[in-house]
Amino acid sequence: MTDGTDAPPIATASGGSGDPEALFVHATGFCKEVWGPVIDAMATDPFPWISMDLRGHGDSAQGEFPYHWDHLGGDVLTAVDGRTALVGVGHSCGGAALVRAEAARPGTFRHLVLIEPIIFPTPARRLDGPMSAVARRRRSVFESRQAAKERFSNGPFSAWTERSLDAYLDGGFRESADGFELKCAPAVEADYYAEGSNHDTWDLVDSLDVPVTLVAGEFSTSHQEPFLGSLVSRFRQAGLVVVEGVGHLVPMEAPRGLARVIDRAIGTI
Repeated sequence: MTDGTDAPPIATASGGSGDPEALFVHATGFCKEVWGPVIDAMATDPFPWISMDLRGHGDSAQGEFPYHWDHLGGDVLTAVDGRTALVGVGHSCGGAALVRAEAARPGTFRHLVLIEPIIFPTPARRLDGPMSAVARRRRSVFESRQAAKERFSNGPFSAWTERSLDAYLDGGFRESADGFELKCAPAVEADYYAEGSNHDTWDLVDSLDVPVTLVAGEFSTSHQEPFLGSLVSRFRQAGLVVVEGVGHLVPMEAPRGLARVIDRAIGTI
């Protein structure tokens, strides 16, 4: 596993006062800003935090292909910059990245909140499948921010809260000579998906000596029983929370509900 020494420049954002208590890591294709509505809804106060862009996303450097997920744990360790005993909150690939970081450097986290982490049984293999194909065809430039918002709010992200969509548009796009452009290039997103089953995180989870809260959406298409129960049982200390009425994109569809879950996790420490 990588230790972060070979990571490209990793962008972070922070808030609150004092030493950071939590790190937030986004899912494939998104950005650090999508956590804003979740953080704002939390009751825990004061709450100093960091959020980060994985390589190839947001304001972080792109790095090199292929995007093997072993490197993502290193990106996390770069973002935490030697800090320890944080609460880690990760969605999808961000959840897997947190597990890999804690396995590589035990004690980095004191509690992990993993929202539908992409951690599947081995054997590991690269799978350039339908999700990669869809990502490669993704429209990457819009005429304007408003055009992008109309497209997403009436399409794939119609179940998001408006604040979550605005946060994604603010952090996941840039103004360019061509128009309003995605920061995460379709080829990068596609390679993340292709590498999503090409890592051994499943074999690492039982080595973690840290409490874990696993979160799944009621209507998830990826984290259902019996797989969900099998994943929970892989961890030494894990509890499961199912958020009603949402699918895989829990942070953007139910930021207030997820905030309550994180509040409870912090309250148990």
